[in-house]
Amino acid sequence: MNRLERMSAILVKLQSRPVVTAREIAGQFGVSLRTVYRDIHSLEESGIPICGEAGLGYSLVDGFRLPPLMFTTEEAISFLMAEKLISHHADDDTYDAFRGGMDKIRAVLKAAEKDFLHGLEDYIRVPKSENFPPPVSGNVMQPLLKSLLHKRCVTIEYRAGYNEKTTLRTVEPQGVFFMVHCWYVTAWCTLREAYRTFHLCRIRNITPLDEPFSRQHPPLDELVQMMYSRTTDTKVVLRVNQEANKMIGSSKYLNGLAEEQQDGNHYVQIYETYSLEHFARWYMSFADKAEILEPQELKTIVKELIGSIRI
Repeated sequence: MNRLERMSAILVKLQSRPVVTAREIAGQFGVSLRTVYRDIHSLEESGIPICGEAGLGYSLVDGFRLPPLMFTTEEAISFLMAEKLISHHADDDTYDAFRGGMDKIRAVLKAAEKDFLHGLEDYIRVPKSENFPPPVSGNVMQPLLKSLLHKRCVTIEYRAGYNEKTTLRTVEPQGVFFMVHCWYVTAWCTLREAYRTFHLCRIRNITPLDEPFSRQHPPLDELVQMMYSRTTDTKVVLRVNQEANKMIGSSKYLNGLAEEQQDGNHYVQIYETYSLEHFARWYMSFADKAEILEPQELKTIVKELIGSIRI
């Protein structure tokens, strides 16, 4: 970011809050306090009516604002809630871009509404959970979306989850989606010559290319249906007590939960799974608090796994 861009962003930030300290500005834009003081002085010399001084904070004279689009307070609150969610569920650059957009939204509010929104921030929390995966690091999502928009390939360094090996792949992104606390991208992989789904947290590096997509791709909804609809899934029915149901949490969806009905202190759950062995290994983590109703084959696999355990 050059100095002109930074000064414009500082002006937007000053419009977005009642008071902004030099330390806040320095932290957001990665510059020294001396640089902030120089930028503020330059804005004052250009005719921007700034009140305050170093050490106390800066604000704009009430009533001064650039000609903007207007948002209602309710719209601004919805954006504030979205900002809290994005802070934990997007890569760093996407969150920084959204935060900059939020400053522009705050900048167009009236003084009373701006104060209200500023105070509301202390009452909205999205705490980090130990169950969440590591956040997407660096700038991953923006290049993927630009690649999709311009139909240009990208190269990614990808670490596979099943064997921890890192491979270099050229892919043609087709869409991103968020599921069970994780972001994924669906793309055509030239290495595998097939559509694949990649976990964004496992992308170590991404390089945009000038190379155009090699083929015409189907619409995303059609592509997802083609990739994930299976005719060989096996139906599994479990009876799980309340304690186990709380313990397995969102993992039941990852393992194919299709239906769930409460039966007293238990839940009858219907799953569709592509691998009974994979399902059996997951089931064993709470098997003492559940019962397999069907199929018999799953019961046999679980018994064999138990019999192979060495203690």
